[in-house]
Amino acid sequence: MKAICLLPAGARVSGGSRLYSTISFFAILVSSLVLQAHPTEPEVDVRQLYQEAQAARARGDLVGAEQKYLEVIRHAPQLANAYHNLGIVYFMQRKYRDSVEVLEKALKLNPRLAGAHAMLGLAFYNLNELHKAVDAFLAALHLNSADSTALLYLAKSQLQMRDYRAAARTLEKLAESKPDDPDVLYNLSLVYMKQMLGTVNRLGEVAPQSYQFSLLLAQDAEARNDDETAIKKYKEALALRGKADVVGIHYALGSAYARTGKYDEAAEEFKKELQINPDDSLALWKLGELTLHGEPQEARTYLERAVSLNPNLPQAVLAYGRVLARAGETEKAVEQFQRVVRLAPEEDSVHFHLVKAYRRLGRDEEAKVEIAKFEQLAKKKSERKREMARQLIELGRATQDLQEEPEPGFSPTRDPAHELK
Repeated sequence: MKAICLLPAGARVSGGSRLYSTISFFAILVSSLVLQAHPTEPEVDVRQLYQEAQAARARGDLVGAEQKYLEVIRHAPQLANAYHNLGIVYFMQRKYRDSVEVLEKALKLNPRLAGAHAMLGLAFYNLNELHKAVDAFLAALHLNSADSTALLYLAKSQLQMRDYRAAARTLEKLAESKPDDPDVLYNLSLVYMKQMLGTVNRLGEVAPQSYQFSLLLAQDAEARNDDETAIKKYKEALALRGKADVVGIHYALGSAYARTGKYDEAAEEFKKELQINPDDSLALWKLGELTLHGEPQEARTYLERAVSLNPNLPQAVLAYGRVLARAGETEKAVEQFQRVVRLAPEEDSVHFHLVKAYRRLGRDEEAKVEIAKFEQLAKKKSERKREMARQLIELGRATQDLQEEPEPGFSPTRDPAHELK
C-alpha cells in the first residue's frame, strides 16, 4: 500500500518528520484494514421497501407489513405515510395503543393527513377514550367533510357520551348522503329513542299524575298495536284532565274503540269530540263511516258537513261518494270519486267504486279503464284486493251488486292534544 504524505506541500523532511510520517503511514494502514473488515451499509431503496410493505398489508400479511414499515421508518424517519400505514396495521392487529402512538407521530410530521386523523379517532373509540375520538374525527372532517366513516363514528362517539343532540345532528347530516344505510338508520333511531325516553322520564318525574303523561303512555301502546291498553290510558287521561277542554282525546279514544270493533262506544267518543270542536272534519268523517251502513241518511249529514269544512280531505270525499252511490245518485257519486283520484292518486279503492258506478250508468269503456287502474294498484296491496280485481274482470255487470267493498288505504291520525283556551 502506498503511503500518503499528510505534510503540507514543499515542507522539508527532517529525522523527526520521518518518524511522524511513518506513524501516519501505519495509522492510515490500520484505518484501511478496519474499513475493509466493516464495510459501509449499502444504500437501501426506501421506495421499494415501502411498496413491499403495502403489498404485504394488502394480502393480509400484517406481521410482514409491520416489519417492512418499521424498516422504512428506520431508513426514512420523516416519512409520515409510513407511520400512518403502520398505525393502520396496528389497528388491524387490535394493538390500539400502538396505533395511537404511531398515528400521532404521523400527524406531527404532517397534520393534514385526513385519513390519519380518522384512523386515530377509530383507535381512541376502541380504547373508549371518547373525547379524544371526537376531537380526532372533527379534525378529519375539517380536512375531508365527505368522510362518511368519520361522520358515523363521530356520531357513535357522541352517542356513547350521551350527547344525543350532537349525535342526532351528525347522523341527520350523514343520512342526507346515505338515506338507506341500515347502520345510519339504526343509530339515528337509537338517538331519537334515547332522546324520547329521556324526555318521557322527565315528564314522569315532574308530572306523574298528569293527563299528558297518560296520553303519552296511550300513544305508546297504540304504536305497539295494544289497543286495549291505549283505551285504558286514554280514559285515564280524560279523568285527569279536570275541567279543561282538551282537543283530540275523545277522537283518539273513539279510533281505538273502532279498531277493536266497539262501534257504539266509538260513535259516542266522536260525538263528544264534536261537542268540544263542532267543526272537526275528521270526527265528522269518522261518524259518517260508522253510520254509513246502518243509518245512511245520518251518515250523509255528517259527511256533507265534513266535505264542506274540508273539501280536500280525500277520506271524507270518498265516503260521501259512497253515500251518494247507495242513494242512487250515481252521477254525483262519480264526481266525488273523480275528486278522490285527483286528491289521492295512489288510493286503489276509489277505482273499484268508479267501476261499479260507470257500469250502473252503462259507461262500459270507462269502467274497463278503471278496472285496469284498480288491478294495477291492487298488485301492490293485499291478495284480497287482487282477488277483488279478478272478480271485477270476470263477473262483468254482476259485480254491481257485489256487497263487499275494499277498505280505503288511507286513515289519517292526529296526535292529541291541546287545550282550548
